Amino acid sequence: MIRDRGTKKWTAMMLPEHVKMLKELNVDYYRKKKPVLDEQELEQINETLHIAMELNQPLIFTVWFDGFFEDVEGTVHFIDQINRKIHVVDIKENVHKIKFDAIAEVEYAE
Repeated sequence: MIRDRGTKKWTAMMLPEHVKMLKELNVDYYRKKKPVLDEQELEQINETLHIAMELNQPLIFTVWFDGFFEDVEGTVHFIDQINRKIHVVDIKENVHKIKFDAIAEVEYAE
C-alpha cells in the first residue's frame, strides 16, 4: 500500500523560513484594499449613527483592519469627535473603539 503524505513530504524538506514566507504570501493574497467612501456614503453613515444613538438601536459595523473586513455588532455609546473614534458596546459589554477612517459600512442589526 502506497502512503502519500500530501504536502507533509514537501514541508519536511523545506526550511522553516520558507514555510513562514509561504504562509505570509497566502495571507497577503486575500488582503483587500481600503475602501474609499464618497461624501454621500459618509453622510448616510453619519445619519445612521445619530439615529441609532438617539434610539439606542444596535448596529452592525463593517470595519477594515489591516486588509481584512471585520463585523462589530453593538450600540453606539459615545462619538469622540476629537480623536475621531466611535465607542461601541457589544452584547457582552465589551467596548470597541472604532476609527472613523476604518468604517466601510454601517447597517441596522435585526
